[in-house]
Amino acid sequence: MRRFVPGLMMLASLLGISQICAAATHNGSATSAAVSGVVRDAQGTPQMGALVELVGANLTIVATAFSDDHGRFLIPAVDAGKYQIRASAAFFMPTLKNNLRLVSGSQTIVNLTMSTIFEAANWLPTQRRRADEPADDWKWALRSTANRPLLRLVDPEDGISVSSSSESSQRSVNEGRVTMTNGDGTFGEGGMHQSLVLSRTMGDGDAAVLRADVGNSSSIDSPGPSVAVTAGYQRQTLLGGSTRLVTGFQSHPELANGSLPGYGPGFEVMQVASAQRLALGDLVVIDAGTLLEAEKLEETRLRTQPYVRVMVHPDEDFVVEYRFASGHEAQSSEDLDRLKPSITAVADANGRPLGNQGSHNELSVSHKLGDKDVLTVAGFIDRVSYTAIGGSGILVRSDLQQTGIVQDPTTGTFQVAAQGYESHGLSASVMHSITPALSAWGEYDLGTALVSQQGLVSIAALQQSLSKQVTSAASVSLRGKILHTGTSLKAEYRWQPNRTLTQVNSYNTTPEEAYLSFFVRQRLWGGRMLPKGVDAVVEATNLLEQGYQPVLAPDGHTLFLAQVPRGIQAGLAFNF
Repeated sequence: MRRFVPGLMMLASLLGISQICAAATHNGSATSAAVSGVVRDAQGTPQMGALVELVGANLTIVATAFSDDHGRFLIPAVDAGKYQIRASAAFFMPTLKNNLRLVSGSQTIVNLTMSTIFEAANWLPTQRRRADEPADDWKWALRSTANRPLLRLVDPEDGISVSSSSESSQRSVNEGRVTMTNGDGTFGEGGMHQSLVLSRTMGDGDAAVLRADVGNSSSIDSPGPSVAVTAGYQRQTLLGGSTRLVTGFQSHPELANGSLPGYGPGFEVMQVASAQRLALGDLVVIDAGTLLEAEKLEETRLRTQPYVRVMVHPDEDFVVEYRFASGHEAQSSEDLDRLKPSITAVADANGRPLGNQGSHNELSVSHKLGDKDVLTVAGFIDRVSYTAIGGSGILVRSDLQQTGIVQDPTTGTFQVAAQGYESHGLSASVMHSITPALSAWGEYDLGTALVSQQGLVSIAALQQSLSKQVTSAASVSLRGKILHTGTSLKAEYRWQPNRTLTQVNSYNTTPEEAYLSFFVRQRLWGGRMLPKGVDAVVEATNLLEQGYQPVLAPDGHTLFLAQVPRGIQAGLAFNF
């Protein structure tokens, strides 16, 4: 009997080995690799029927699998190497893991987590809402259990105010606007633009919006018009919250990176974003969401940028806010309300888009002083993977091929990527209400910026000539509407040392906030055909061309770098 037991064990081992070898022979060679794992949602529940795709280095799909009723998936017999793995399913935001290395003869375990798509959203780089944009004017609202607003912290055009206990009358509102502008000097926004905005707000607070913008370059060499389209829907939820779903697309065939013959291939951005706002009684408001973005030059980059904001109202005069963001584009649900934000398009020397992935952590306290003043103090920690530096000057194709610069030939501007950095800083601002609709602001920031330490340098030596430096910035501005005049404006002078090429506290400033800038919208006429009339629109950025730094292109001609080049746009808006 003792001899019989070891014999059975040896036989079982041989049978197991033979089965494994047979499976390897059936599924692929003994040197192939495999990947398996479990697909779950954010709460840890396994998800059945999720599509799992293994993506190769050239962005082709190598193999696919579906998760079973326990969320498990298996992709057997693929070549060893470096891959991306992606999971997607209905009503979920796709999730992607990069740099997956599969080793010959082994099975790699990768577990994937997908987030629920509360709303689908936006594509388009960041920009604060302009004074003329027809959108929700609340940054956030604290509500009582009776669902009435207690304290509104609204956009800078209006400041902070305390609402009455009565609700405004609820009715459906339809609005539209057609705007025609022409301008030069702003990256990705040159030439003549025609934009259309249609919005509908229902009586229950739900809202829908459609925005479209078509730009035609004045250059005879332009390959075609630029196009930007977004569509979104907002639905009110219980406890005074809301969800937003927005989708959009931008195409800029005029932008050139020079990595292919000719100037091609242009720049495209596709984004899907979701945002959820929840009010917990009178004390807490939570605003969270995710931006899924695909950028394409010669190649495509896919990235996800989640954000969260938590606002606490300990008493009627204080607001404490914590904010986390992983990208500049989406930091709040209001960032989904964009018609055509400024374009950020930078690439490496091979034309591959560089993902603007980073992190921003901020803790701020706002205190209402009397009826007209609000003081805000904040501390922040930023980690920036790369930053885009703007410039002006005409480049030739050889310049583009050597440096990875993305150029806009129609405006004579370009953008080039600079090194990432970390910043620990402080900021303080004071808002004073001049009238219920017009406010004056003073702001001070202390943080880190990239500084040009030399005089004239070459583009090739730009990275070596830049260093991070703790510096400060200060601004004064006038924002809002002048009553009884039909004038909306934002006039600002933001100063920081001339040699700084990036903005201090970059997650709280936008490109148009550079030195002397202004936006004015003036009512010209109101009549029966257009009940809301015709407006003149003028916008200027860095009007005095301050902060410019000279650099040399590879062929020896001089270019200029700046936080943002000077840009001027003007036109007419027809409201209905």
